[in-house]
Amino acid sequence: MFKYWFLKVHGWLAVIFAVPLAILVFTGLVLSVEPIFQKVGIEAGTLTTDEVVGYLRKYDPEGKARALTHRSYEDSLIIGGAGPDGEVEIDLVTRAQANDDGGWYLSDYMGKMRRLHEHVTVANIELTVISTYVMLVLIVLGIAMGLPRIRNNMAGWHKATSWFLLPLLIASPLTGVFMAAGVSLNFSPSPPAARAAALPIIEAVQIIGKTQDLSNLIWLRQRGGRLMARMWDGNEARAYAVTAEGLKPTDRNIARQIHEGNFAGVWSGVMNVVISLALMLLMGTGLWLFATKQLRKFQNKRSRAAREAGVAAE
Repeated sequence: MFKYWFLKVHGWLAVIFAVPLAILVFTGLVLSVEPIFQKVGIEAGTLTTDEVVGYLRKYDPEGKARALTHRSYEDSLIIGGAGPDGEVEIDLVTRAQANDDGGWYLSDYMGKMRRLHEHVTVANIELTVISTYVMLVLIVLGIAMGLPRIRNNMAGWHKATSWFLLPLLIASPLTGVFMAAGVSLNFSPSPPAARAAALPIIEAVQIIGKTQDLSNLIWLRQRGGRLMARMWDGNEARAYAVTAEGLKPTDRNIARQIHEGNFAGVWSGVMNVVISLALMLLMGTGLWLFATKQLRKFQNKRSRAAREAGVAAE
């Protein structure tokens, strides 16, 4: 009895939230490859402190820069807040300012996908967090229906994917909910670093360069009243507070690392790609099964009505 209702609620929830869920899953798939490209694109020692300081002195002589962004997969370094257009992009292949040729860039596409992923809006209603909770409910309902019998058909593929990849499938929406609620899953947090006056970007670069290879830099910018740097530390993307005393690692946001797939280098990125593809398969097969089931019910109802009409006519 309960299984019947679990299945019914499972199906209708998937249909009602099909559009926002599809947006979340597709954009999540695209964003899953970014940490892979970032990690693979790094070449140790190719971006030095002296080189970056030279770019800042050349393109930001007034010291107005507010941020640095290193796109290893595009061989570019962006100085935010400098130049007449508000940013200066440096081509790390030619070691000169890049020309804005209006071409297509992967980073621009990634940025659009990230904004869409974080703000899924349908009919002017923000549905990102709601849809994430719905995804969790769908998984829980699937578990509540019990262990399935696996067969070589569409229903069997749907059930096999959901059960064999269950831990991974739960991890994605669950960490998304934790992020929205401000839960980091770091159970031994350190005391927060004291706020201090922000350092000039050029000075921050010199401080980072004393202990780190700037080729591992992802970004450097103001966050939460502090100058922060995010860098690859081995196979993990870590955040640091940049202070006059040096780099100070901040507490890990484990939920974010799992959700973004940047805690184990390429492999955590591949894990998220697998999760996204599995969710797409589940959505596609689930909606198809639901639609065909509703169609059969409709056809059976019409056939029964036709038979009853024939009997009444006799």
